[in-house]
Amino acid sequence: MYPLCGQAVLYYPRTSISGWIVSATKTDIMEGIFMNEKYLLRLHEDLRLKNFTQNTCDDYYRFTKRFLEFTGKEAMSITYADIRKFIFHMKDNESKKASTINVYTAAIRFFFEYTLGYVWDPKKIPKMKRDRQLPVILTREQVGLLIDSMDNYKHKAITSTMYSSGLRVSEVCRLRYEDIRRSQRMIHVPLSKNRQDRYTILSDRNLEILTEYWYRYNRPRGWLFPSTVRDEPLTTAAVETFIKDHARALGLPEGVTPHTMRHCFACHALEDGISHTFIQQLLGHRSPNSTDVYLQMTSKALMGIRSPFDTFEKMGMEARGDGR
Repeated sequence: MYPLCGQAVLYYPRTSISGWIVSATKTDIMEGIFMNEKYLLRLHEDLRLKNFTQNTCDDYYRFTKRFLEFTGKEAMSITYADIRKFIFHMKDNESKKASTINVYTAAIRFFFEYTLGYVWDPKKIPKMKRDRQLPVILTREQVGLLIDSMDNYKHKAITSTMYSSGLRVSEVCRLRYEDIRRSQRMIHVPLSKNRQDRYTILSDRNLEILTEYWYRYNRPRGWLFPSTVRDEPLTTAAVETFIKDHARALGLPEGVTPHTMRHCFACHALEDGISHTFIQQLLGHRSPNSTDVYLQMTSKALMGIRSPFDTFEKMGMEARGDGR
């Protein structure tokens, strides 16, 4: 079936994306860019109706807009071949991870299914297999070194809060003043990744850092970590930049990101004997399987786990009774 065209697209019956390829002239591309503005506005409405988190709405909109700009086509003339070309471009030319490409694909699929009314065929655009690599975990000494090296107290407060409470970078950026429950030693995390409110712990040491930050930075109300250029929270990209810069300057292992602080919180808490179930609740994981990965990265020595091979000598000592 040929691609649908015209303004009536939003009211057409659902149809399939065609394999028909349109040869776009320069005029077609310019008209397509103009036409896509109304589709993007409709996408924005559809995302809000779906009640996605703000981060998901922003990402889906941004990823879809980038895809449309990449094709240079009017949305209704786009084919599976265009989508595959975009995916290969991200994979081969930009070296994006499979997990990132899958998010792009999910955004494009939402756009075609909900905004344009197409029936999506997952066999034409399969989900990419992800490499299950274990994340980087820093020692407690390395985490302390990273935090102590930050002269910028705002950076110090953000980093210590992610590590102290196991927060995602998007969650710490969107904290508000009233989310810090000082007397209860808790942090309220509103409508996080899974649209679930939760509470996590607030350590005494981190409360001291947050208090010092708050006084040094003009006692911010509203957003706890506001942007310096507008009345919005600090961006996750800004946090990622200063974390990577500090880690690189200190010679820490390659691959340290803001999310490393969350990983370290989980692993170090497990090593301290905090229950798996409680850590799952603090992290806001729906499934215990998401928390299980940290069991592979904890220090087995700190958890009192020994290899059976190490018990051979002890058994021999007990059999001899000589204590040697």
